[in-house]
Amino acid sequence: MARFTIESVFPAPREQLWSVLKLHTEDDQIGKIHPSILSQHQLSREGNRWVSERKIRLLGKNYMTTMAVEMTPPEVYRWEIVASDGLLGPGSYIENRYAEAANGTKVHSTVQMTLKGIPGFLQSWMINRNLSQADDEDLKYLKKMQT
Repeated sequence: MARFTIESVFPAPREQLWSVLKLHTEDDQIGKIHPSILSQHQLSREGNRWVSERKIRLLGKNYMTTMAVEMTPPEVYRWEIVASDGLLGPGSYIENRYAEAANGTKVHSTVQMTLKGIPGFLQSWMINRNLSQADDEDLKYLKKMQT
């Protein structure tokens, strides 16, 4: 299991970042933002919490995951794996907290993840790599929205 925190700056104002994050709840939009998410089907939604089933492509294989997401704009976005037949172990989560920054949005991430079948010493590196890729995809989609 990998446990760590990361601080970064997303190069856009918080309200713009949230315009993309809110699209993550829409089944027909998420794959346009993150190509590794092949499909998403929302199972339930209550207030700021929703549960969905996703088909994800990781390391050349397709996996099904069920995840719970809580969104409290503009401060918190948290997702947790409820069930998975793939790499992500149930109970794995990422909680992002957002604050204004001079050059964008400060993101403080708390990560607790288990990648099944991946040696422990590689897990943090793989998670960081995937988080960076997800940020890049969010930014790319945000720029596309603005044109």
